[in-house]
Order: sequence, then C-alpha cells, then structure tokens
Amino acid sequence: SRLSSSNLRSINLTEWILAIAQASEAINVETVRAALNAERRVSRFPEITDRSAVEDEIRKQKDYYRQTLASVLKNSPVAEQANALTSVIESATSNNRFRSPVLIEDLILSYELSVQDSLEKQEKEIEALDKKLRVMVEGKHTNLTLQPIVNQFVQTVKKWDTIAQPIQLVKKSRGERHEASREIAWRASELAFYFATDYENLDFSQQILNMLKQVFAEVPELIADITEALKALEGLGPIKQGVEKFKEINAQVEKIGEAADAKKPDYTLSPMVHKLIKTLRTWDASTQPDEANQTVAFTVRNLALHLWNEHQKLDFSIGITNALVEIFGDMNEMGTRLLEDQATLTAMQYTAPRENTTSKPTDNTQTSEGSGWFSSIFFLIFLIPLIVALLERC
Repeated sequence: SRLSSSNLRSINLTEWILAIAQASEAINVETVRAALNAERRVSRFPEITDRSAVEDEIRKQKDYYRQTLASVLKNSPVAEQANALTSVIESATSNNRFRSPVLIEDLILSYELSVQDSLEKQEKEIEALDKKLRVMVEGKHTNLTLQPIVNQFVQTVKKWDTIAQPIQLVKKSRGERHEASREIAWRASELAFYFATDYENLDFSQQILNMLKQVFAEVPELIADITEALKALEGLGPIKQGVEKFKEINAQVEKIGEAADAKKPDYTLSPMVHKLIKTLRTWDASTQPDEANQTVAFTVRNLALHLWNEHQKLDFSIGITNALVEIFGDMNEMGTRLLEDQATLTAMQYTAPRENTTSKPTDNTQTSEGSGWFSSIFFLIFLIPLIVALLERC
C-alpha cells in the first residue's frame, strides 16, 4: 500500500527519498534480465531475449516509485515539500558536484507541476507590491510608510524562492537556466535601482539586492549581475554623500560671500571662515569622481580669490587656499592652480597693503568667503547637473 506523510513521522523524509532514488538508479537492465532468466530456467520457462521488455517493466516500476514519493509529498504543506526536496537534491548532487538521479529529476518535474499555482500566486503578489511601491514613491510617501511594504516585497520574493528552490537546483545540476527565477530577479533588481535613482534611497536598494544575492544563490548566472549591482550601489553611497556635502559647502560659501559683500567686520567673518574650512576638510576626495572634486575645488577657490580681489581679506584667502592645497593639491590642473595661488598669496603677505583686522587666522584652518552672486550662479550651473550625472553613471 502507498505510504502517507503520517506513516513517515518517525522516518527522515529526506533519507527515505534518497534511499529509494539511489536504489532505483542502481538498477541495471542486464543484471535484472540475468536474474529473471536464471529463475525462468529453473522453472523451465523460456528465457527473456528482448531487452526492451525488461526496460519497459523497470520504467514502470520507477514510475511507481515516483508516484509514491509524489503522493507522500503532496500530503505535506508546500513549504515542507520544498525544504525536503531541496535537502534531497543537495545531498544527491553533493552540492551540485554531480547530476541528480533520474528518479529525483522526475519527482521534481511532478513537484513543479503541483506547485505551479502557488508560484503564480506569489508572482502576482510580487508584481502588485512592485507597482504599489512605485505609486507610493510618486505620491511622496515617507520612508516610514514605505518600509513595511518593502519588507513585504522582500518576504514575498523569499517565499517564492523557497518553493522554486528545488526546481532551481535541478536546473543547475543539468547546466540549464531557470527562466522564472531570472524574471523575478530582473523585476526586483529594477525596483532596487528605481529606489536608488528615482527615489535616491540606497537603504531600500541594498535591502532588495542583498535579499536577491541570498535567495538566488542557486542561480549562478544571476549572482554575478547582483554582485555587480551591489558594488555599484556601494560606490553610489559615497557619491550621494559627496553631493550632500557639496550642498553644505556651497551654502557656507554663499553666506561668507554675502557677508563680505555686505562689509561685515572680520569678527563676524572669522568664525564663518573657520567653519567652512572645517567642513571642507571632511570632504573625502578619494571616494569622489574627478568631476565632483573639480566642482568643490573650483567653488571654494573662487571664493578665496574673491575675498582677496574684492575685499583684500588676505589672511582669510590664504587660509582657504592652504586648505584647498591640502585636499586637492594632488589633482592635475586644479592642483597646479592652487599651488600657484598659494605661492602668490603668501608672497603678498609681505608686499601688499592690508586692512586692519581684529581677528586674524592663526593657522591653516582659516577659511575665506566667496561672493554670493557667483556661488548662486555656480550652484544652478553645476550642482543640479552634477547630482543627475553622478546618479546616472552609477
């Protein structure tokens, strides 16, 4: 009689399936025919000469094994079936070192047909959550309201993958692709980069891509793409931080320039200049593309020159220039210009007339102010395209 899952409560289901599959795989047509003919000779029956007749009977017996296994599995929850079959395939193939036994491949085919409705249901839910998240982003929902839906999306993909995993493993052992996995991974990757580029939320993007890397480990052709995507996001993080830091630097440049143009006294300008240089020294040029470094250096350099050329604030101009050389002095053309500025301004300390100052910079941490009109124009011309360009290139 056929076994049911209740009959196997004291039996390891994985070991039971493996034992039957391995025994089935070991059946040899000639060995069986020889054994049958030996018995037939004793019973004075004619020997079996038709090999195909034995093959047909063995095939029927193996099909009976498959039906029995499928029947037992069918009485278990889908997740339990998936976990059992995943363990079976991993053991049978020694983690993809060998091809799985034919009986197991046939069993997975039966399993695939039986769980098709469950997979399609999960696929529709994944698609619906994808669309819902995009609508919420367009509707300006906050991260707080988006996070539970992102979590639900991630968990639904994981649930889908749990069901699909035995199918993925068999495909992998055959050297074949599982197209449904590729489609799910593509949809999730598209959503991840939508968050990165349109919504500028790297946390959601990394959450989705890390999930994909984990759940599709059995689909090797996807892992390389997902890994590259994660590297791109890791590079995008510092760039995005650089854009935010440039906004901060630019805002300080504008305030200093406006204060200098308004003839504010040095005791008002000095703390503003010190703050700018302190902020400037938090800029990590090694993590930023050349365009971003050029933009920051160009913006602050023009402030330093404006402070000297228009307002004769030599100490402030020197302080800012020294900080720029410290950070950007290794850059090719810009570094050369900054070093020339530094030499020229330093020489002016001994030759140029200077205003009386009640607060002079005491070291290279001093900063200089930039003109408000120049910074405003520069912000419009360079910052907005910079943000777009840096995000697009990643």
